[in-house]
Amino acid sequence: MPIRIDRRLPVDQKVQWEEFTFQFGAMSGHTRFAALIGFEADGKRFAHTGNQYFFVNTIEDFANNRISPNHVYRNGALLDGYARSARWMLDFEPHIVLTGHTEAITTDANYFKLIEGWTRQYEALHRRVMVLGDQETHFNLDSWGGWIWPYRTHLRQSETAKLTVTVRNPYPHQAKLEVRLVGPDGWKGSGATLTASPRAEVRCPLQITPSGPCRRQPFTLELVADGQPFGQIAQALMTVGVEKF
Repeated sequence: MPIRIDRRLPVDQKVQWEEFTFQFGAMSGHTRFAALIGFEADGKRFAHTGNQYFFVNTIEDFANNRISPNHVYRNGALLDGYARSARWMLDFEPHIVLTGHTEAITTDANYFKLIEGWTRQYEALHRRVMVLGDQETHFNLDSWGGWIWPYRTHLRQSETAKLTVTVRNPYPHQAKLEVRLVGPDGWKGSGATLTASPRAEVRCPLQITPSGPCRRQPFTLELVADGQPFGQIAQALMTVGVEKF
């Protein structure tokens, strides 16, 4: 079952909970589906970084250490992902870092130097091995052209399913993005035309109607950007007419 969301917390807003004030930062690299969390306690600034930053050697000697690469492309890795988190960390400058996987880390100047240096290494490496030029056509470092939400849809009977699609502009300029949901023969999917800023992600509601019972049947999202077909850039699964997904 999906987790119920009671409240959404923006990354640019401080939140008070009892005697603690929390603030959040965007992450991408290990995953974009998490956030940096900062707070103060006993006169110290703490940051929870999750899996974003690990180190090759002991965490007690940052002067002779290296960042351990921990990015996961299918988790939503963006070219500027580590730059975003580094900006937040260098601005917040925590005294103590919590990861959930290691002992608490006491920071020093070399700790922040490593984070800042990894930002440049990460971007330079991927620019060398991938098509990621500022004026080139691409879907960013993780190569996600788009996605369908929810990924899994379960219908008791054949009826119209309402979904949300997100699509990326692969161009360094504003573009017209034509999107459509496509299923097997007999399925009827809707489409839309969106305008997107350079490299932007835009979303819209779409719907698709299955033709009959099925189980874990893939259907896809097609993209045409400024008249250029990019084909089926994302898929999702649907089950209709059976008890279990």
